[in-house]
Amino acid sequence: MDTNDAAGRARLDGRIAVVTGAGRGLGRAAAILLARAGASVVVTARTESEIEEVAGQIRADGGSAQPVVADVSDWDAVLRLAAEAERRFGPPDIVVANAGVIEPVGDGWKVGPRAWAKNLDVNLTGAFYTARAFLPAMVARDSGVLIFTSSGAAVRPVAGWSAYCAAKAGLEHLVRTLVAELGERQLSVRAHLFYPGVVDTSMQKRIRAKSKGEFPQVDKYRQYHETGVLRPPEEPAALVWWLATPMAAEFHGKAVSIDDAAVRRRLAEDLDVPEFPARG
Repeated sequence: MDTNDAAGRARLDGRIAVVTGAGRGLGRAAAILLARAGASVVVTARTESEIEEVAGQIRADGGSAQPVVADVSDWDAVLRLAAEAERRFGPPDIVVANAGVIEPVGDGWKVGPRAWAKNLDVNLTGAFYTARAFLPAMVARDSGVLIFTSSGAAVRPVAGWSAYCAAKAGLEHLVRTLVAELGERQLSVRAHLFYPGVVDTSMQKRIRAKSKGEFPQVDKYRQYHETGVLRPPEEPAALVWWLATPMAAEFHGKAVSIDDAAVRRRLAEDLDVPEFPARG
């Protein structure tokens, strides 16, 4: 592929993107990359200081960004987010449902029931709220891309992560159901699931801080950090960027992993970036 053609097809000029959980880690990196590709980005999370910093970074780079505080587990807050995004930039073309939490960690018969339910409120119900708030306008225009951050924990149980595993498994079935509904109506709106791999984020720090009593596999995650297995957030963020482009349209409805060598090669070719290494 001609590199100039690849660079042109990767551009998102004139597009409007919303990224939840964008105050730190993967969400922050995705918001910055989407803006560098030309999108106007609504940066949202619960912590105002964090999203203000991300929006400031985007603006300093010459991009366009608007920070909006929102808790995705609050339906009214997500409705306000959608209204503010449209008021500031117009109907979003790209929505990245990335907000997530790992807590509570511990045996399923020991963790707090309210904390367990709160995990699903954020990781599963929050993703539904995000889709519910933004999909109607996409359906009306028959255009748009929804990108959901999933995890290998959706298909592989991890002792101590009952809430997180259940939420991500539910998320995957939710997205597949949305894809089926879009397909029944022969709509061009796309929905993608992706696995970011093991990423160097604050969530990983919290995991490494657990005791063996809370999380029996903690040594494995500490070793990930010590041996350089953790991916920098910019790598899965590039996967988000790629999924937002028409070049990834064939992966509509499929779970795509950054740890898949074929995906990394395709991403590098399409975005005209160096190929990311295998890790672990």
